Amino acid sequence: MFVIILNAMKRISVLLTIVAAAFTVSAQDIVIDGNLCENETLKFKYSLSNRYDTFSWNFGDNSATDNSIEPTHKYEAGTYTVKLTATKNGGESKTETLNITVNAMPKTKFDVDTTAQRNTKVFTANSSASHNFTWDFGDGSTATGNKTEHTYSAPGTYNAILTTTDNQKCTDTTMRSVVIEASTQVPNVFTPNGDGQNDYFMISANGARLKLEIFNRWGYKMFSRTGTENIVWDGYNPQGTLVSPGTYFYVITVEEGSTNYNPLNGYITVFY
Repeated sequence: MFVIILNAMKRISVLLTIVAAAFTVSAQDIVIDGNLCENETLKFKYSLSNRYDTFSWNFGDNSATDNSIEPTHKYEAGTYTVKLTATKNGGESKTETLNITVNAMPKTKFDVDTTAQRNTKVFTANSSASHNFTWDFGDGSTATGNKTEHTYSAPGTYNAILTTTDNQKCTDTTMRSVVIEASTQVPNVFTPNGDGQNDYFMISANGARLKLEIFNRWGYKMFSRTGTENIVWDGYNPQGTLVSPGTYFYVITVEEGSTNYNPLNGYITVFY
C-alpha cells in the first residue's frame, strides 16, 4: 500500500511540473505608467518580473534595447509595438508584445483683446472646444473654459498661462505677456492766463514713454513733447506766444513701455 501511495505522489509531482512549464503570460502583464502622450516619460513594468532574471525591452521605434526591469521611455506621436523578452537563468524565456498608440500634444494658442487702458481682458483659446482649458492670469487668479474674462486690479505686466488638456490627458502649455496700463487722466479745458488756477494742460505718463501732440483746427502743430512722467503744455505755440482761445485737438501715443496701448485723442478747450 505504501508503494502505491508513493507512486501516486510521484505522478502528481510530475503533473505539477508539466503544468508549471506550460504557464503562459498574457500581454496584459506589460503595464505602462503614464499617459500615452508624445514626449511624456512612460514607465514600463512587467507584473511577473519576479519569475524571471533578465529582460530585454524593444520599444518599437528603432531605439536601443533596454535591459532594465522597469525602464522608462519617451515616444513621438504614432503607433508602436512594445516587445518584451523575459528569460530565466535556466534558459527558459517568454516573449510578449503590446500595441500602443501615442497621441500628439494638443496645440495651445490663445488671443487677448488689446483695448487701450482697459483693466478687463478677454482671453480666447484657439483650440478644439472639446479640450479642457485652465487659465492662470499671472496675478494669483485662475479660471477654466475656452473663453473667459479677467479684470486686473493694478497696472503692470502679467504672464498669462493657458494649459490645454485633451481627452487622452495629453497636456500643452503656452504663455503670453499681458500689459495693463495705468489710467491716464486727460483734462478737457484749461486757462493759461497766469492766475495760478488751471494754468496748465497736464497728463501723467505713469512710467510709459508717452508723446503728447496738440493741433489747432487747421492741423498746425501747437505743441509736442515726450516724457515718462508728467507732460505739461503751458498754452504757448512753437513761436513762443500764447495760443488763441478756442478748441484744440490732442493725440497721445506710446513710444516705449507698452505694445498694446492704442493712441488716445480728443479735444481740449482753451479760454482766458
